[in-house]
Amino acid sequence: MKQIYLAGLVTIITLTCSLTSSAQARLTIENNSMRTMTVKVMSGSTGKGTLHKTVSIGKHSSGTVYFSETGYYFTKTKAVLSGRDPVYQKGKPFKVVNDDTGYSVMTLTFSITESTVPQVTGGQQISRQEFDQN
Repeated sequence: MKQIYLAGLVTIITLTCSLTSSAQARLTIENNSMRTMTVKVMSGSTGKGTLHKTVSIGKHSSGTVYFSETGYYFTKTKAVLSGRDPVYQKGKPFKVVNDDTGYSVMTLTFSITESTVPQVTGGQQISRQEFDQN
């Protein structure tokens, strides 16, 4: 009888942890391009931040980044397509809320129109060196 009770308790604890972790600030990054993307989510509101998380996203796919703290963040992206030059971009800072008042649920969509010079929507073009800096 004690073993059954203990197993039930573990299930409740696991369920509680699962529900708690789902109520967390998150950013879903959608890649609406033919390119594979590496997205660095940086902590900070200026051009120089500290790395929060790196996520790789395949063509026409998405990925999610979770946040445990309120703060400002921005993205640095490298978009790669075989036979083409990579595209590097830095996004504008955005605020994430994750506290007793609530939490942020955001979506960021990347689109690139392929031509002789790829056209990237939003953000600012950066160099490979700036992308590589954490």
